[in-house]
Amino acid sequence: MKRVAIASHAKLAEGIKSTLELFVGTEFDITYICAYVDDYPSLDEQVASFLSKVKDDDQAIIFTDLYGGSVNQNITLAVKDRKNIFVIAGFNLPLVIETVLAPGELDFGKLKQIVASSQKAIQITNLDEKGADNPSENKSPEKSEKADLVPFTGVLPTTIRVDERLIHGQIAMVWSRELNLHGIIVANDEVADNETQQMALKMAVPAGIKVLIRPVEEVGKILTDSRAQNKRLLVLVRTVKDALRLVEKVANIEMVNIGNVGKSVEGQKKTLSQFVMLTDSELEALAKLVALYPETALQNLPTDKKVLAKTLL
Repeated sequence: MKRVAIASHAKLAEGIKSTLELFVGTEFDITYICAYVDDYPSLDEQVASFLSKVKDDDQAIIFTDLYGGSVNQNITLAVKDRKNIFVIAGFNLPLVIETVLAPGELDFGKLKQIVASSQKAIQITNLDEKGADNPSENKSPEKSEKADLVPFTGVLPTTIRVDERLIHGQIAMVWSRELNLHGIIVANDEVADNETQQMALKMAVPAGIKVLIRPVEEVGKILTDSRAQNKRLLVLVRTVKDALRLVEKVANIEMVNIGNVGKSVEGQKKTLSQFVMLTDSELEALAKLVALYPETALQNLPTDKKVLAKTLL
C-alpha cells in the first residue's frame, strides 16, 4: 500500500488538503503533519503516529516544505533505517499529485523523474505580445493541415468533456494521465479567435501532448479524419450545446463526459451535481445528447463514480 504524508512548518500542510482533494479525490491515504502549532501534537508525535501505520510491505513518501529545514531534518533522521520510505523536500502541487497518482511501486529513479517534471511546472506566466514561454512547446499546426480529410467510420478512442474552464489543472494533471492522451482539442468558437486565451490555455498542457484550438464545426471535421483513428484524444467544450453539436456530426465517440459546467453562468439553473448546473436550454441539449449517446455521464474526476445523465433528466 502506498502511504503519503505532507509535513510543514505551521499549517501549510493542512492548507493543501482541500486543494489536493480537488485533484485526486479522497480515496488516497494522505496524512497532514503541521509542526510547531499549539493545538497540534509535537512534530515527533505526529511523525511517530504516521510511521506506526507504515508496514514493512507498504511504501511511504513524505513531503517536507523546506530542504534542510527542521521538519525535513527531523523526518529524515526518523526514517533513516526504513528502506521503504522516501523523503522529498521542497514540494509543489504538481509534485504531490504526480506522486500520489503514479501507478505501482516507486523507486529513486521514478521519483527523480517526477521531481524533474514538477520543477518544469514552475514558470513565469506573464503574457506579452510575443506569447508566453510554453514548456510543453505545443504549437497549433498550420492551416494547411486541415486539407485532404479522409473519412473514418470506426470507433474513435476519443472523449468529449464538457468543462467550462477548458484546459486547467485537473485536465493537465489528472485526466491526461487517466486517458493516456496523445492530444487535446479545444472546440470553442470564441477561443479559436482569441490568441491571448489560446496562449493561456496552452500553458496548462502537459509536455508531450499535442494541442489544437479550433471552432466547433472544424473540430467535427477533424474527428472524422482517418488520422484520428489511433489517437487518444480529449475534446474539450464549454457547453452541453457544443458537445451536442459534435456528437451530431461524429457518431463514433468513445465517451461523453459532463465534468464541470454552469458555475460561471448567470440565471436560473437546475443543479444536477456539485459540479453541474444547467439552464433550461442546456437541459434540452443534454436530453438530445443522451438520445444520441445514452452513456453520457457526469464525472468530475476519474476517481468519482460515473452517474448516467439519463438518470437525472
